[in-house]
Amino acid sequence: MRIKLAIEYAGGGFSGWQKQKTSRSVQETIEEAIEKVFDNKESIVLYGAGRTDTGVHAAGQIAHFDINDEELCKFWSNNMSKLPIAINHYLRGCAVVILSSEIVCQDFHARFSAKIRHYKYLIYNRRAKSVFYENRAWHIIKQLDDVKMNEAAQFLCGTHNLNSFRSASCNAKNPVKTISNITVYRDHEFVIIEISAKSFLHNQVRIIAGTLVQIGNGERGVEYISFLLDSGDRTLAGPTAPPYGLYLSRIEY
Repeated sequence: MRIKLAIEYAGGGFSGWQKQKTSRSVQETIEEAIEKVFDNKESIVLYGAGRTDTGVHAAGQIAHFDINDEELCKFWSNNMSKLPIAINHYLRGCAVVILSSEIVCQDFHARFSAKIRHYKYLIYNRRAKSVFYENRAWHIIKQLDDVKMNEAAQFLCGTHNLNSFRSASCNAKNPVKTISNITVYRDHEFVIIEISAKSFLHNQVRIIAGTLVQIGNGERGVEYISFLLDSGDRTLAGPTAPPYGLYLSRIEY
C-alpha cells in the first residue's frame, strides 16, 4: 500500500529534507515516527517531492512511502484519517507536522509525478528587527521597490539557461529550466517573491531573491536580469539569500 503525506515543517533545526549521516534531517525524523506508529514492523523509506536545503521551510511538502505488512495495510486502509494524528504524536517538539494522509496508486511518486513546484521567499522590509519573524524571513532594512523587482523578475519567465542563478556545487547536467510564473509584491512590511516551475537548480530561488533585492534597493537596474541571463556568469549575480526566508509552499500533481 502506498501512502501520500502532506507535511509542514520549520527547517531551522534540520540539515535539510534529505537524510544525512552526521546530522538530523526532516526525512529521517518522519521515518522514525512512522516506524514507531507501526511498532517497528516496517522499515520506512520516505520519498519527498522537494529536497529542501538546511534551514529552508515547507508549508506544503509532499512525500510517499510503502507498507507491505498485510495486517498493517488492512488496519490503516480503514483508519487512514487517524494516521496523521498517530505520526504527529511521535513528532511532538520536532517542528514537523503531518497535515494529511491518503492512499494513492502504486505509480504515484512524490518527486517524479510532480508537475509544478511552488516556492515563496519572504523578506521583512523595515528598520526594526522582528521577534516573530526572525529565522522565518530575510530582514532587509533599506526600503525595497517591489514594483521594479517584479518588473525585473519577468525576464526570468519562460525557458532559459540559468547558469547565473545556480550554486557552484549544483550537480544538474542541464542548466536550462522553465519558470512558469514569478511574481514580486508587497504585503505591508513584507516583500514576497513567488516562483513556480517543474524543477529548480540548486539555490536557484535564493540567488534570484538575492539579485532581485539588489534591484529593489537601487544597486542594479531592472535590465540587469536580462544581462545575467545572457552572461551565464554566477559571479555577476547577487548573493545567495538566507535559507530561512524560503518556503516550499505547494506541489501540483
